Amino acid sequence: MKVLVYTIERGDLGLSKEAKERIRRRVHKARAQVIFEDDHEEAVREIEDTDILFGYITPEMLRNAKRLKWIQAPMASFGTPRGEYYIFPELAESDVMLTNMSGIYSDVIATHVFAFITSFARDFPKLIRSQTLRVWNRNAVKIINLHGKTLGVVGLGGIGKGVARIGAAFGMRVVAVEPKPQNAPPFVEKIWGPGDLKDLLREADFVVFCLPDAPGTVKLIGVEELKLMKRTAYLINIGRGRTVDLDALTHALKSGGIAGAGLDVFPPGYEPLPSDHPLWGIENVIITPHCAGHGTPSERRGDVFLENFDRYVQGKGLLNLVDKQSMILSGPGYSLPS
Repeated sequence: MKVLVYTIERGDLGLSKEAKERIRRRVHKARAQVIFEDDHEEAVREIEDTDILFGYITPEMLRNAKRLKWIQAPMASFGTPRGEYYIFPELAESDVMLTNMSGIYSDVIATHVFAFITSFARDFPKLIRSQTLRVWNRNAVKIINLHGKTLGVVGLGGIGKGVARIGAAFGMRVVAVEPKPQNAPPFVEKIWGPGDLKDLLREADFVVFCLPDAPGTVKLIGVEELKLMKRTAYLINIGRGRTVDLDALTHALKSGGIAGAGLDVFPPGYEPLPSDHPLWGIENVIITPHCAGHGTPSERRGDVFLENFDRYVQGKGLLNLVDKQSMILSGPGYSLPS
């Protein structure tokens, strides 16, 4: 059995020397071969007789793979700010199993979400502007008591559950929308299916989108959906930028249709957000540069792969198995890494 580890040594998708050594020891213990590669041409060559891939896959690599049975993707959501998509049609149609990194970001991104929410609740956008102007005005501060407010979580995966759990700890009433509703965890009052999203939008004081790139999530929120939200409500998006129609959101914020927004992600073509975009000038908008997942311990990726590797060797079911057909978006796959 041969394992190919093909990760890009940039940003937060690389592997530390310690993680590589742990993988090397575990694979060798299973009497298998492991190759670490970060050159694309070499990866195309090495994948020909590879059984397991941990890292990136391109159409060229898949065409050259003769024995590939399982791919461990190094990310949780498959879209990129450039508009590329990890799953391409040939991969979706293949028999190769695909698993992702779902769950490794849950606590980190949930913390970022509540940085947005508590900032709005304590009027920090206004307070920070006052600080830069050296103005002391206690009477201008408008406070929202989070206790008893309704938190709407759209996408109750690992991150969504993390957000919901913190919301409940603040004394918030938590409701959610999930593609396949099951029994609600104790900290969620109600779970609706996708067809009931309008109910959540009408009820929630804070709406948090924790959705991946998938066919059913593209421009899920547009003009009509934003009109359903309370004028006092806030929209938080830390999932993927395509979920929310950016023009519709900008109009709703400028016209007072909703109270504010915390945005960490933007659609392809708008990330980085252009310096002349009107969102920069709207007072009750907090913009962060797609950094909600920063601070995730890098060893978690290696941990997920090794847990799944042990399961694969033992013939057990893999964690985070992806339904490739339901996730596919149009696109040719990732371009060559640079």
